[in-house]
Amino acid sequence: MQFAFILLLSSLAGLAFGLYSFFRRWRQQRLLEDTPQARIRSAPQGYVKLSGHAVPVSGKALRAPLSGRACVWWKYTVGSRGEGPGSRWCPDESDTSTEPFLLADQADQCLVDPQGAEIEPSDRRVWYGESPRMPTFSIFGLTPLASSRANRYTEAVILPDAQLSVLGELRTDPGSVAHSLDDEAAATLSAWKADQKTLLKRFDKNHDGRIDQDEWQQARLAARAEVQQQQLCQPPEARLNVIRQPTEGRPYLIAALPCAQLVRKEARRALGGLALTLLCLLAACYAMAHLRL
Repeated sequence: MQFAFILLLSSLAGLAFGLYSFFRRWRQQRLLEDTPQARIRSAPQGYVKLSGHAVPVSGKALRAPLSGRACVWWKYTVGSRGEGPGSRWCPDESDTSTEPFLLADQADQCLVDPQGAEIEPSDRRVWYGESPRMPTFSIFGLTPLASSRANRYTEAVILPDAQLSVLGELRTDPGSVAHSLDDEAAATLSAWKADQKTLLKRFDKNHDGRIDQDEWQQARLAARAEVQQQQLCQPPEARLNVIRQPTEGRPYLIAALPCAQLVRKEARRALGGLALTLLCLLAACYAMAHLRL
């Protein structure tokens, strides 16, 4: 009787998880299939699906904390296990990089903010030992257990130049545009200062042969207005766009896979959730039948 009751509770928990997993994966599969593939150059603002290759910002790759591998994104977990028989692995330390990286599509690029994304890495490895140094020998990304009390290290990375599929919200980054505006206005002022004759002719309103504080403020405003006008005349693809977590609760996916392969993977996961739901339903019916006896 006690076994049937425990089985019933476990089956109901598994049933809830299976249903959640099925609908979540099915929804993501449908969004991947129904969202049109866009190019960075012509992508609209809003929810989009993009593909390209991962590129480090400014050409400087990150270093994964455990293995030291070059990457554009990393995540790691360090776990330990107690001394008793049948003890489980417990995470002692974990961290994830939050630095953005670039998605490159031929000559076009956009910034990718990995925060809040569900990420399919290009490589994931698990190894065991007393130190985080990754062993050179592994089978399918796994290494033998060194001892019963060794730590378990798990590391996932997106490698530079990995093929990426991204489903998220594309927006022009106002912070980057404002920063660029200030930089370009300062550069314009420097160019004007190099030609003192033209500068005096344009901004020396009292004709005293120098630019006073008020006149210099007018020059700053004029430089900023000129840069703003130039930016407005730029094509949209010349501005820095950022793809990030959607604000409306829709899925945010970054996968080091071709889009078609990612769709198939989500479909398999949805079927797995459905299969778990059916198995747990059968187990719950079996448990309820024994509880009635």
